[in-house]
Amino acid sequence: MKILFTGGVKSGKSRHAEKRVLEMSRGKKPVYLATTELLDPEMKERISEHRRRRGAKFHTLEEPLHLADTLLSTEVPVLVECLTMWLNNAMHYQLSEKKIFAEIENLLLLECDVIFVLNEVGMGIIPDNSLARKFADLSGRIAQQLGEACDEVNLCVAGILLKIK
Repeated sequence: MKILFTGGVKSGKSRHAEKRVLEMSRGKKPVYLATTELLDPEMKERISEHRRRRGAKFHTLEEPLHLADTLLSTEVPVLVECLTMWLNNAMHYQLSEKKIFAEIENLLLLECDVIFVLNEVGMGIIPDNSLARKFADLSGRIAQQLGEACDEVNLCVAGILLKIK
């Protein structure tokens, strides 16, 4: 099963995704694939908050780019947290669009259950610079790719989960 949790920043999507992957794991320790790199003090605090919240309930892997390869032999449910930061990394390291969408496709082909977290970035104004517009466009296209392929899609708004597929 493939599941997408999307929503705005601090909407509660990660908390709901963590709860769901724990339910799916049926007593086994699920994999938490963390994609964010420690680039600044504020990001370090965000990562610390996520680490505190999940505690020892997960087997944590940290990988900023090569997500599918990291998960190839995984048999337990996986939480990919988060594809928004992964896209940030992919753009920073100048992965081509072809490689970006191939990576998403490879994640969807994994045999294990996977829960994806992706920020909804397309509900605001069109960004004023080309890099931000490219990021928003790619994120929107990833959301569409996942939305079409996933068995279930959830939107989180103000901590409330709305199942939309």
